[in-house]
Amino acid sequence: MDSEKIYQELNQKGLNASIIAEAMGVLPQSVAVVIRMGKGSKRIASAVATAIDKSLEEVFPFYKEKNKKIEWRKMQAINLKEILNKDHFKNVK
Repeated sequence: MDSEKIYQELNQKGLNASIIAEAMGVLPQSVAVVIRMGKGSKRIASAVATAIDKSLEEVFPFYKEKNKKIEWRKMQAINLKEILNKDHFKNVK
């Protein structure tokens, strides 16, 4: 979701970056940067998404891609661990 659409949806709910910042105890600029950049503080991004009743991944696609990479890496590590364990026991006497 682009920043203009995020600001529109916040506005429709009577919210803006300053209100979210005040509720979270952060600077308004911090919220604005996350909205504008589409990434940054996951805590702030989650709050923005919650404020407009959408999922984090829907509002900030960066996190969807990041989660895919994390899951891929976990699966690669599990697969390698299985291979190493099999080979280790075959070669150890």
